[in-house]
Amino acid sequence: MNPKELVKEQVENLIQQTKESIKNLKRVAIDEAWRILQIATASVVQIIEKTADSLSGPEKKELALNLLNSFYDKIFVVVDIPFVPQLVEPIIHKYVKNILMIMVSASIDATVTIFRNTGVFI
Repeated sequence: MNPKELVKEQVENLIQQTKESIKNLKRVAIDEAWRILQIATASVVQIIEKTADSLSGPEKKELALNLLNSFYDKIFVVVDIPFVPQLVEPIIHKYVKNILMIMVSASIDATVTIFRNTGVFI
């Protein structure tokens, strides 16, 4: 198995664990979704760094973004946005996802920097 396939397999396990931990929630508030995405980002970055260290930095980030995008799609059907009627939420869901994924991209960079500066990554 190549490194990308190994990473994808481990992230799929992460997705299943996350689904199991939030299975009783019918809706996830936007702040909860962001917290879950932050934890998932840190986990995905660590998985990639351990498993796919032969990839370049840009390849790692692209892989992480793709995996976290998939993570989002598989975990969050609808993200609850305060003060927005439930009828309208599905319509603006893709925009919420776009905003959160922009934040995830920046979070990947920050996570890698923090892990390098604190000795998590050597």
